[in-house]
Amino acid sequence: MKPLRLAVLAASLFTCAAQAAPRTMTAVDLLELEKVSAPQVSPDGRTVLYSLGRADWKANEVREDIWRIGIDGRAPQRMVEGPASGVQWAPDGRAFAFVAKRRDDARRQIYVSAIDGGEPRRVGLRRTTPSALRWSPDGRSLYFLADVPDPKPLAKRLKDRDDMLPFETPRARRHLWRMTVADGKTERVTRGEFDVEAFDLSADGRSLLYRRSPSKLNDDNPKAELWLKGGEGADRRLTDNDYMEGGARLSPDGRSLLFLATAENGRYATVNPNLFVMTLADGAVREIAPGLGYELEAAEWSADGREIYISATTGVRRELFAVDVRTEALRPLARGDHSADDMSLSRDGRTLVYLQASATAPAEIYRLDPARPAPTAITQVHAGLAERFRLPRQEAIRWTAPDGQALEGLVTYPLDYQPGRRYPLVVQSHGGPRSSDVFNIFGYGRFNPVLAAEGVMTLSVNYRGGTGYGDAFLQGMNGGYFRHADKDVLSGVDHLVAQGLANPDRLGVMGWSAGGHITNRLVTVTNRFKAAASGAGAVDWPSMYLTSDTRWQRVEWFETPPYGSTARRDLYVDNSPLSALDRVKTPVLILAGERDERVPASQSIMLYRSLKALGVETELYLAPREPHNFTELRHRLFQINVTMGWFAERVLGRPYAWSRAPARAGDEDDRDDDVSTAQTEEAVQ
Repeated sequence: MKPLRLAVLAASLFTCAAQAAPRTMTAVDLLELEKVSAPQVSPDGRTVLYSLGRADWKANEVREDIWRIGIDGRAPQRMVEGPASGVQWAPDGRAFAFVAKRRDDARRQIYVSAIDGGEPRRVGLRRTTPSALRWSPDGRSLYFLADVPDPKPLAKRLKDRDDMLPFETPRARRHLWRMTVADGKTERVTRGEFDVEAFDLSADGRSLLYRRSPSKLNDDNPKAELWLKGGEGADRRLTDNDYMEGGARLSPDGRSLLFLATAENGRYATVNPNLFVMTLADGAVREIAPGLGYELEAAEWSADGREIYISATTGVRRELFAVDVRTEALRPLARGDHSADDMSLSRDGRTLVYLQASATAPAEIYRLDPARPAPTAITQVHAGLAERFRLPRQEAIRWTAPDGQALEGLVTYPLDYQPGRRYPLVVQSHGGPRSSDVFNIFGYGRFNPVLAAEGVMTLSVNYRGGTGYGDAFLQGMNGGYFRHADKDVLSGVDHLVAQGLANPDRLGVMGWSAGGHITNRLVTVTNRFKAAASGAGAVDWPSMYLTSDTRWQRVEWFETPPYGSTARRDLYVDNSPLSALDRVKTPVLILAGERDERVPASQSIMLYRSLKALGVETELYLAPREPHNFTELRHRLFQINVTMGWFAERVLGRPYAWSRAPARAGDEDDRDDDVSTAQTEEAVQ
């Protein structure tokens, strides 16, 4: 029996090893990764509250729960089962407020919960949804933003569907409110024919800084200005310009404020966001550390007001720095091949918590002491991810475009990559376009682990017109959207082919939003790609300009609006893929949200109908109820599956087995587990 026992033991060990071996990640696995967000450190710096998003297939959405964890990373505990958001600590650290729709609520309401547990208590009852909660320093009140309820006559008209109202005329104004925590009594703080977009409260509670705009329309953003409310006097206007101050914060002593703006020499400009400080006594404005060339994402005062902590995109990285307000000296806080943002500072200023993500791990919460920065992870939500799944390697690459411009991008390698072998390549272009690709393989819209599991290499190019590489680089689209962008992307492909990494006969291209614009352009200038996937992309710039919800930045690309006798129609036509669709040979998959206001679905319909009439292979899917980016889990899953299938069959020459959502109790599903793209597409049409 001894040899038999040895055989059984060996088989058992082999089985355990096989079970422990990491497996390839599917689309469902990617969508089910929990998402850490919105960290808020307690006033005493000992505890962190944060949101943890989880896939809820039954509700068809990502639900956010509220969790707490010690600053040492111990004792993580769920405090509120979601969906809940907007968590804010009470000044004494004994309670927190949040916004949620619970039990019989008709809409989201404000709740307060003790930090040591217990049932959250609803505070008041709102007829419109609150947001941007902020405690008063004495802990007695909560400030928040909410729309003013419709007057009763208008509310009745809307209820009766007698709802023909003037287009884009302001209706439900968003204002600032104050609610007493003890009894829920609410009073309106601001009044007038404007919308309050953001606010900040001074440390002593005596002053309110707020940003107000003529309306909620995106095109009114440049007209928004900063105002100060304090004491019994009239509100004081602080700014009068065209460059849309963002992220405004009052200094700890209440004498100054900071803000970010895409401004230069006192006016809006095509530049990376810069940091400014205003002295309230005289209204003097000073730019801090000009010429960085980074895209500043957020800024926070240090506890003593001597420094400002910034999150900045520095190319393919997003890093943290401290800027001395007096000397403007810059020092690093958290540098590396990662994305760091979403900062929160303790009252004494010794603990800064933030989110940090990389190419090997989704976002986790980190902490550091700004005086002696040594970043340390607090959460371990994704610990063991590499033991569960086989993850691809991502690295930054650099090359030079034919015209001499230095360029940078990210390459994600296929699993089991072997040096010296050429691989199928899918090019992925970032949105914006005023943004850049940073280290990350876990975005559902890119699904890099799923592509890598199929043996595909991906390339992301930070093309001209994007941020983080200086102002001249950002201005690369002025006077013509495709002056450089499409050529920069193709130069990246040429670089990988020349390096012996990419197979020139197996190329695909994809992108969403501005990435969709570039995809639509690329298939008109080259037939190198075997397949393309265009997501929410523009095809005709004149109609895009006039139907999108934002226009004010686009004049720089085309010098004039598209209407009138002096319009640069030539620039609009030359940069519109619609003008050259008769050159397209590449099969094009098209996806868009039915309710997209940023890039209206009409752009995708125009592309589809044109290609169809020209005999080009194409398919269009419009996601019901969806805005610019999909929010419903099953739509996200379909987006990954249909795109993977499109590339697998046309670039790889083989079918792709669709990843299926977990079955709900009582569901009957008699489909085969191994479903080809063609079969599944037929089922959903």
